[in-house]
Amino acid sequence: MKRTKSVVLAGLFVSALGLAQDTDIHHHNATFSVGAAIPVGNTTNYLSTAPLINFGYGYRFNRFLQADAGVQMAFGAAHNQNAEITDVGAIQGGDHEFMIPLGGRVYIPQPFKRLEFSAGGGTAYLHYSETVSSSNVGYSVGCYSCTSRGGWGGYGLANVSYFLDSGRMFHVGTTVQFIAASTNGAAVGNVPALKTTDHWTNVSFEFGLSF
Repeated sequence: MKRTKSVVLAGLFVSALGLAQDTDIHHHNATFSVGAAIPVGNTTNYLSTAPLINFGYGYRFNRFLQADAGVQMAFGAAHNQNAEITDVGAIQGGDHEFMIPLGGRVYIPQPFKRLEFSAGGGTAYLHYSETVSSSNVGYSVGCYSCTSRGGWGGYGLANVSYFLDSGRMFHVGTTVQFIAASTNGAAVGNVPALKTTDHWTNVSFEFGLSF
């Protein structure tokens, strides 16, 4: 009986210690990053490297696990040169490539307080669309000939971050992300009107806030 009580007390102590350690972390992590979306493999036949921005949010459950969601947008990777039909006539078109990752990550234990390493992955949705710029006419216009396509796949990432303060609220970091997904639909710029399997390697530099 005494042995059972000792085991129970030891378990409670370890659990309490774990909870105490988890109170030292911030559960909400918001990031903004800029970088490059880089198509790889056969994807380079119809897509090219483009500027990338990313808004991300993560909810950290404990020292080791976090759930992630984000919205990423590349500009002009499909090189749409079509004259799009709009409310005000034909306007030179463009294109945006949206990437929406939904997944999680694992934080890798290490002895440095201000450094953090993580790796993760999950599912990802890709959506490519032709666009027209409101700067061409000075106000927003409807586009009647703009096309779009999309599809699902998966992603993986690795991140290293450095905290700028001892309270671990502000950080800068670098993320390398790989996305593979199939898209289908109408042609968007140079992307053909058939099912394609697209591969991206995205490299971004981020600023983050944890609270």
